Amino acid sequence: MRRIKLPSSTPKADCTFAYDHPNPTNSTNKALQCASSLRSSFYGTAQSSSSTNPINERIAIGHRETVFGLALSPCGTYLASASQDSTVRIWDVSSHRLLQTLRGDVEYECLRVAWHPRGGGRYTLSTAGADGILRIYTASKCVDDDDKLIWKLVGSQDHYRLLNECSEDRPQIYSLEYVPRQSIVDDSNGTNQTFADDEYYYLVMTSADDAIYLWNVQSNNKENEASSIDITSHSVVQFEQLGQNQFGGPRNPNNAIYIFDTACCQDYVGVALSDGTCRVLSVHDESRQCVLSLPQESELGGHLTGLSWNASGGRLVTCIACGKVVLWNIQLQEDGKLYNSIVAVLEGGHEVMRPLFGARYFGESEELILTWGVDGKVCVWDAASQGVVTSPVCTLISKPDYPVYALDYSTNNKSPDSKGCLVIGGGSSDGGFLGVPMYLYDI
Repeated sequence: MRRIKLPSSTPKADCTFAYDHPNPTNSTNKALQCASSLRSSFYGTAQSSSSTNPINERIAIGHRETVFGLALSPCGTYLASASQDSTVRIWDVSSHRLLQTLRGDVEYECLRVAWHPRGGGRYTLSTAGADGILRIYTASKCVDDDDKLIWKLVGSQDHYRLLNECSEDRPQIYSLEYVPRQSIVDDSNGTNQTFADDEYYYLVMTSADDAIYLWNVQSNNKENEASSIDITSHSVVQFEQLGQNQFGGPRNPNNAIYIFDTACCQDYVGVALSDGTCRVLSVHDESRQCVLSLPQESELGGHLTGLSWNASGGRLVTCIACGKVVLWNIQLQEDGKLYNSIVAVLEGGHEVMRPLFGARYFGESEELILTWGVDGKVCVWDAASQGVVTSPVCTLISKPDYPVYALDYSTNNKSPDSKGCLVIGGGSSDGGFLGVPMYLYDI
């Protein structure tokens, strides 16, 4: 197991701050068109859009307590959800019907789920929670029913024991994401080429400490199905305080380091930290790194709660506990170093000083950004925004009594009546008689 401590000697890049832009941009035509199409799937045409209740809303009830994590399968057919009730549940998206319940340790919450990105009718699901244990399940077709999947636990890893921790508190796992392993080969011309092997992935994981963990995940196939999966440690990247003008907010005045979220794109991992910084580094070359940091006096300070890349890896959006969103440019220069600059600050959509829990780019050309948080709102922003933007393009969902902890969407749903599905999960810890709902929206 490699253990790497960051920062290294790489200097922090200077930033151009959003409030230096004198004239914020208005929403672009592409963003307005995309947002209008998305909103019409929720509320109908302009003539009938006065309704406050989405017309495309479906409800999936099965969890007894708060839903902390969810993920749609790569094909858009299945939904996996992780809950405070110690279960992971598998749902059929088209019928919002519960198919399977995977039970973890009853003493610990289930927090995160992640599907293996490969397709081809093969399903692998990773789960993790407050017990610090990573579990991987695979699904096979039922002999008597081709439409039914049978789930089997094929691998697990307790990183708490791997690290030989002595504390009684087990580190909770806060994020899971698959990243393709890169292989270097010599082509016929004698030059090196980099490619991604579809069968071998890193599983990037973070827990309630100061490090991210990269696991090698390799399946031992038997008749095209994984009979078991080997999970071995590749490296641990540990983050340290910078001694600069970081500000973790009033709840973290000493800038203690722990990780809230990670997001991966191509070769890079972005890490949202409690000291108000976002660290960006290459999975395969730790010398490529930069620190995204706001000045302490900027009124944007506070711990970061979520982040997301666009598809090209040139843009990154970060969420702050104060309810604001910051858009960054990330560029790899000829000197091999990463440089960053702030493009926009988005505010006014969510309630002030109430935490956001995530953001995602949306649209065929990623014209929009969706954000969600404890105020129960899902807001829609123009991804091409510049400067300080004081209101979203629209508010897509508003459920004041339903904190939104997780959101996912897929445009790969094969249902003939729908192009895709957007799902939100959250709620309170007491589901009452019926349980805690998740909300599905056909888009």
